[in-house]
Amino acid sequence: MSEKAESFGRWTVGELPPPPPSGLSQWRLMIGPGILMAGANIGGGEWLLGPEVTARYGGSILWIATLAIFGQLFYNMEVMRYALYCGEPMFVGYFRMPPGPMFWAWLYIAFDFVGIWPYLASNAAVPFAAIILGRLPTAEDATLVRGLGYVVFLGAYIPILFGRKIYNAIQFCMILKAVLVLGYLLLVNLFLNRGAWGEAFTGLFQFGTLPANMDWATVAAFAGIAGAGGLSNMHFSNYVRDKGWGMGAQVGAIPSAFGGKTITLSHVGKVFPITPESLARWRGWFWHVAREQLFIWVPACILGAMLPAMLSIGFLPRGTTIQGWEGAALTAKGIADHSGPAFWYLTLTCGLLVLAPTQITQMDGMVRRWVDVLWTGSRRLRHLEGHKVKYVYYGVLTLYGIWGMIALAVFNPAQIVKTVANFWNLALGFSAIQTIITNRRLLPKELRPRWFMEAGVLFCSAFYLGIFFIVAYKQLFAK
Repeated sequence: MSEKAESFGRWTVGELPPPPPSGLSQWRLMIGPGILMAGANIGGGEWLLGPEVTARYGGSILWIATLAIFGQLFYNMEVMRYALYCGEPMFVGYFRMPPGPMFWAWLYIAFDFVGIWPYLASNAAVPFAAIILGRLPTAEDATLVRGLGYVVFLGAYIPILFGRKIYNAIQFCMILKAVLVLGYLLLVNLFLNRGAWGEAFTGLFQFGTLPANMDWATVAAFAGIAGAGGLSNMHFSNYVRDKGWGMGAQVGAIPSAFGGKTITLSHVGKVFPITPESLARWRGWFWHVAREQLFIWVPACILGAMLPAMLSIGFLPRGTTIQGWEGAALTAKGIADHSGPAFWYLTLTCGLLVLAPTQITQMDGMVRRWVDVLWTGSRRLRHLEGHKVKYVYYGVLTLYGIWGMIALAVFNPAQIVKTVANFWNLALGFSAIQTIITNRRLLPKELRPRWFMEAGVLFCSAFYLGIFFIVAYKQLFAK
């Protein structure tokens, strides 16, 4: 490890545990970060931007989501590679690289500033209010909507407070969300919207099809939220650690506020010596995370992008120009007109289930990124015992809560979804390159990615940086 890497705390050495057995009989062992992130990734963008894009341009634009998820697959695998080796999240690995922690801190604070706004809670308040009112809220209902935004935002704290590991509570919430949301959308599209399947499925593979006079900012924002997007993809490495996969089992996890006193977290990562036995175990672990990505995360993300978009294909006139929840409400009304008023409430409840739980993973992901960096890099915190990391975590989470309440009081974060998604494209494109460099410099030669894995991450970077700069050019120089 380089001198710069050691300045952030030198890794200790341990033994790589054996990977879980493979086979259909052991399918439960495969459930981990992929299903958690799949539930989290069915978020505000898929529910708001997907229908907006397909209402205007049809299903032929869905290939953008295919490329986005394809690129993210390689990115996810590489950040998990790092965590499997040393038990540290990839974000900490970035801070081990030159020119040093202060440089990366300011850069990623700038990236994160765009995403700290509680826009998911603000957006979730709209269907919440519509369920109560029986109609989409207007300006006269602003007080109700703002109050419900507070309810959703503060309610996101409840699952994080209880259980042994924070990870376990979040995983339960995201599995429940994925089952309910995907289940409802599948049933609606299978029985009430069968005609949209062909257009949506073929659209996933109509690469290069671009409509005339396309709104690049909206389409690029859709790409930014397909799959995970932004800095949220690197959460896979955090959750690999907290799940106890690879060397994460030797490092520990962040405990919950209540019921997690026996859980500890090491201040630095732990690596294993390279031997024939450890290499065999390593291959087993890497294949384990690859299976979860390919068989759980990718299909769930494809469905998460396609199914909400299919509603507008089937229930809205082609060429409809909509904005945000106007489109979701029109879609709900279209289903209700077709199949009965109950579907107005069911569809809006589905939207609430899409948005509200995702606020949990948004704030947990952002907080844990910086807590992991502080826990490893701060000399003032290194004297703390392992179980006391929860005090750091909940301290930062409290600061985020104060900020979120202020933001909801003085600003409407629901208005910035497209801005957030487009800046996340820049963050993901940049961090993809840094992931390649970090793995090349910090991992042993035997564990470094093959050329095709690096090519996949480079594709991810080129895709997201490309669409970011296209939008930036059109915003700055379009006549």
